[in-house]
Amino acid sequence: MKWITLFFLFFVCHIQIVTAAQTPFTWPSSTEQQGEFIQEKHLVVLTQPFITKGNYHYQQQTGLSWHTLHPIESEIKITREGVNELQADGSLKTLTNNALFSELLLALFSGEQHSLQQQFSLGQQQNTLTLIPKETQISKVILKITLHLENNVISQIVLHEPEGNYTNIFLSPSANKDQTSL
Repeated sequence: MKWITLFFLFFVCHIQIVTAAQTPFTWPSSTEQQGEFIQEKHLVVLTQPFITKGNYHYQQQTGLSWHTLHPIESEIKITREGVNELQADGSLKTLTNNALFSELLLALFSGEQHSLQQQFSLGQQQNTLTLIPKETQISKVILKITLHLENNVISQIVLHEPEGNYTNIFLSPSANKDQTSL
């Protein structure tokens, strides 16, 4: 009788694990969001992280604006075409036209599940989503990305780099104007 009970428990647990592994990740997709960020860059060679603070604004049509206010003011515009820095005269200086990286960042903010699944192997446990790059080009720069969700909104992004460096980005979103569920 014990063997039957143990077999049944094993079978039920196995089904729950397989079902959980097949459940796709979900968080609300968004056409617009904004808020504040604190970014901590942890370098192996430094005992303290380098901290920047500012605000961000994502719009599906125009991309992501990442405006650093502290310690030095700068603004980066991320679009499907690449990453540009806003200059003092209002012009944009191209930092990269590598669409792969800019599309990745935009997919994270928009919640584009299909795009992320093409570029990453995904794993989800409760409110944490782990993305492991499939592309060699990405894995040379990022070993994995961990997203922490609070109330189905990204609250923290951790970028793990090959040399042991990592970046924690804490997001404090303002009320989203347009948010739909995936």
